[in-house]
Amino acid sequence: MLTRTSRPSRFLPAFIALFYSATLASAQQFSANEVTVGLDARTWGEQSRNCSGISACNHYLQVPTPSFTYTRNLSPSLALEGSVEPWSQFFPTSEPLESGHETVALAGIKAGWRGRRWGFYGETLAGIVSGSCDTNYGSSAYCLHRITNFALEYGGVAEFRLSRNYSLRFDAAHRLSLEYAQETEHTQYLAVFTGSGTLQHLDLRLGLTRSFGAPREAQPERVPAAATWDVGASFLLQPKKEPVPFELQSDFSPGLWASWNFSRHLSWDSSLIHTGPGRFDGHDFADYQAGGRSLEALTGLKAGLRRDHMGYFATLRGGTITFGETERQAGILHDGQVFVVRGMFTNPVLHAGGVWEVYPSRHTLLRFDAGSATIFYQPKGIWQYVPGKHFSEIGTKYNIPGYQQTGLLLSLGAGIRF
Repeated sequence: MLTRTSRPSRFLPAFIALFYSATLASAQQFSANEVTVGLDARTWGEQSRNCSGISACNHYLQVPTPSFTYTRNLSPSLALEGSVEPWSQFFPTSEPLESGHETVALAGIKAGWRGRRWGFYGETLAGIVSGSCDTNYGSSAYCLHRITNFALEYGGVAEFRLSRNYSLRFDAAHRLSLEYAQETEHTQYLAVFTGSGTLQHLDLRLGLTRSFGAPREAQPERVPAAATWDVGASFLLQPKKEPVPFELQSDFSPGLWASWNFSRHLSWDSSLIHTGPGRFDGHDFADYQAGGRSLEALTGLKAGLRRDHMGYFATLRGGTITFGETERQAGILHDGQVFVVRGMFTNPVLHAGGVWEVYPSRHTLLRFDAGSATIFYQPKGIWQYVPGKHFSEIGTKYNIPGYQQTGLLLSLGAGIRF
């Protein structure tokens, strides 16, 4: 007796075709060119003193000013962007850092997910921030020179499609700019320099986007070959404002990195960074919490997507930075000789930013990182000695307070995949 048996294999191709069609249907059409006109506002601050002489730092959100963004969509998940903010309110900051009216020009990459109505992306942009004032007197009448600095911005973008050609767009990003000491005035007897430091702001933008060109249907994008491990070497730039001589110092540092890939979208990422000793006027220097050579170890999550021989990720990593020579003891011996005892000191670090990877072949990659690194300098007790009676020294312990410093972290490297 013959019995009729079911054949699931007949229904499997139909199910796959139905799922594939539903996936494409949920994807949003996109145009090659987009222009966004909106309003931009960033945070800023100034220090003030009350009648008792107590200092305080006040933070504000600037009056929104116009911003303009051009987007060139290369695919449903990848775009090149350029943004200009031609004018801002006058910033009467308490230091000559980013004072006056501000002009901003940035360009970079936006990558993420595009749906029928919503789109969510990460972006990393680099460019310049130019302030109209080099003084801190709170009035444009005292401005002598324009100060222009390198800037980096990374954050997220949310888009909501209103119609075929119009969308609402909201950006929230962390902006950092580097300002090195610059000579603004020089006479026979006097040279005037600006301050230096890494400035950071929360930057918010809200705009209306207009699409141009014939809409394209989103097509499935190629995915790079999977690999369990990515390892390589890199050169890094991590400017830090050293306690001595209290100026922004930049040194290129070699590093090693490795990523353990759980999937195409999630990895555990680690780096080791070595930096040589800080130097000023040809001399090494050290302070209580920093000095000498340093070794920085970072480890944490890297999450994002891979499309068409490229990968775009956000990363959040923690770790430590150990300085080889920091001051522990100092003083004067009974015979008048000055002495300093130095040793290692370790501080926590938090790193956040974006990663862009390019895969030239199945087993090779190029990697570019851009973000911020915050060093949490820990409190520390040091001993200072002065001569005492009977050929002895009297020691006093001083407690050095902790503080934190946020700076830029850029790296370019190459590696292998296996």
